[in-house]
Amino acid sequence: MQMKMEDRVLKTIGDYNLISKGDTIIIGASGGPDSQFLIYILEKLRKDLGFEMVLAHLNHLHRKEAANDENLVKSTAEKLGLDFYSRSRSMDDLAKKLKISPEDAGRRLRYEFFNDLAKTYPASKIAVAHNKNDQAETVLMRIIRGTGLDGLRAMDYKTANIIRPILDIKKSQILAYLDEEKIPYAIDYTNFENEYTRNKLRLDIIPRLEEINPSVIDSIFKLSDLARDDFTILDRLVDEKIKEMVKISQGKVIFDKEKFENMDPALLRRVLRKAIGLLQGEIKDISKENLDDFLKIRDLDNGKTLIKDKLVLKKTYKTYILEELTAKEKSKTELELGAEDEIKFDGIYLKTSIINNGKYNKDRNVGYFDYDKLDFPLKVRTRRPGDRFVPLGHQSEKKLKDFFIDQKIDREKRDELPLILSKDKIIWLASLRISDEFKVTARSKKILKIEVYYEN
Repeated sequence: MQMKMEDRVLKTIGDYNLISKGDTIIIGASGGPDSQFLIYILEKLRKDLGFEMVLAHLNHLHRKEAANDENLVKSTAEKLGLDFYSRSRSMDDLAKKLKISPEDAGRRLRYEFFNDLAKTYPASKIAVAHNKNDQAETVLMRIIRGTGLDGLRAMDYKTANIIRPILDIKKSQILAYLDEEKIPYAIDYTNFENEYTRNKLRLDIIPRLEEINPSVIDSIFKLSDLARDDFTILDRLVDEKIKEMVKISQGKVIFDKEKFENMDPALLRRVLRKAIGLLQGEIKDISKENLDDFLKIRDLDNGKTLIKDKLVLKKTYKTYILEELTAKEKSKTELELGAEDEIKFDGIYLKTSIINNGKYNKDRNVGYFDYDKLDFPLKVRTRRPGDRFVPLGHQSEKKLKDFFIDQKIDREKRDELPLILSKDKIIWLASLRISDEFKVTARSKKILKIEVYYEN
């Protein structure tokens, strides 16, 4: 006998401990079929489980029909006797401002609103209406972009204060239930446009996959479940290794040097990734390539440092130390660069080589300098108050601050630009301007070539 829909959701809530007695559940209510389904299902369970519900609707100001969606959610709240909250923010304006996709902008605005509302309730959780089809689409998107085991997990039933009670229910089942119960819902017609990546998967790719395997949604969902199980086992192993080799003190993650150097790279990458999460509270924008770059420090001399954004990994005689730098601390950080060397400084690769004459590459990411005027090792750092240099074509020093203003360099870029120095003198604002003091002349016998590569 087939389980009733509300019993299926009740089982999911119990299996994953999604709702407790006394909770206030803030439902992200778009007015679409998924959120309407979630509202009505939870309403049927509310009294027995002893929780309260409120509806929260964000108007993205993206479609002409948006006001109708908001009115539908409001009328649903009135019909069920639930509190209703709304906010209007333009996802298109935010996307343009932050140079991100409208989808990403919309997601940020929604969760900002939901979390602001959650602060007003002492025991609150945010319920979102992601379903089995959404999960399959997320897994496919991550496979296409390149992912590992972590990414195959896709969405969890519970992430911090966010719960997904209908994650294992297919879209077709949701629509059938709504029709049977005569529950109204809005249709977002942008879901039928091929403009966005997810919609391309939904409308083009998945239907083709269903021609091969009609149960492809279920199969991909099972893949995410299996990945979650495997990740849980692996995560326990990583936690054990963290306990064995890591000490956290004064905002620093300190690794046992012997264990760090003898660990298998695949496991060490996961330990390092977990350590970054412990340090920053989240793991964001850390790729396998970033972790591989950090692991190269094992082959470097004691005292060496590797930097990625605000993260710095240092090698000492007894330990490896991972810490997060403030902007002020970061500006004080220096790396050394030899005459025939290659280093990475905050996502930027710097490579040096010696040439005797030459065909000069006019690429702005390549600089040429009179070798005999330089003192090695060179230093690489970001700007500091009082920095000055002699721009190419000038005869006297100029304040770096004034040079940036004259060149109309954005403030954010000024703090990221790597400076290369010989002793205390700037020889190059990498990729921007070399110093006249160290330029190649007809009398130059030996030339240092410095190349800059930016991380993708």
